[in-house]
Parts: sequence; C-alpha cells; structure tokens
Amino acid sequence: MSINNFSDDQAPGVVKATSRISSRGQIVIPIEIRKKLGIGEGDHLTFIAEKNGEVKVEAVKSQRITELFGILKTHKSFKPVDEIRKEAYEKMAQQELQDGEEG
Repeated sequence: MSINNFSDDQAPGVVKATSRISSRGQIVIPIEIRKKLGIGEGDHLTFIAEKNGEVKVEAVKSQRITELFGILKTHKSFKPVDEIRKEAYEKMAQQELQDGEEG
C-alpha cells in the first residue's frame, strides 16, 4: 500500500492511495482515506462502477447508539433493561396462566 502525491495541478485536500486486492477479493482502506472519509469499523461502502471505468466509493456511516442518545426528547425516564425484561416475563407468565385456565 502506498500513498501517491499529486502534482500541483490537483485539487487541494485530495488524497490518493493504492491498495492491493487479496486472493479473497478483500482490500484494506488506507488510514489516510479512512480519516478523510471519517469511516471506521462497521461502516459500509457503496462502490459505483461508471461506464468509463472510473469507480466511485460512497461512505455509508453507521450510527452508533451513543451518537443517538438524547436526540429524542421525552418526559418519561428510561427504565433499565433488566426491569423491562422482568415486566415482559411477568406479562408472558400471566398470559400462560390465563391460557391454561381457559383450556
């Protein structure tokens, strides 16, 4: 893998890097490109092959749950997962008892 410097006529901020395709069809995205795109583990890439042979890559960033915390406003407090699970099990047990009495 190597980083290639562009000549002076290239747009500023453009990064070009070379990677090799493995026998399994995998490539490593060079760190400079990952930083430029702001991508990391879990993010997806879409490859678009143009008629002229040019390949475009679009980054589809995955949202981490920690990034989403607080975006929804609610007046209710959040329940711990264990409490929600306990309530669900109790509800299922009550339903089983009712089904047993009816049958």
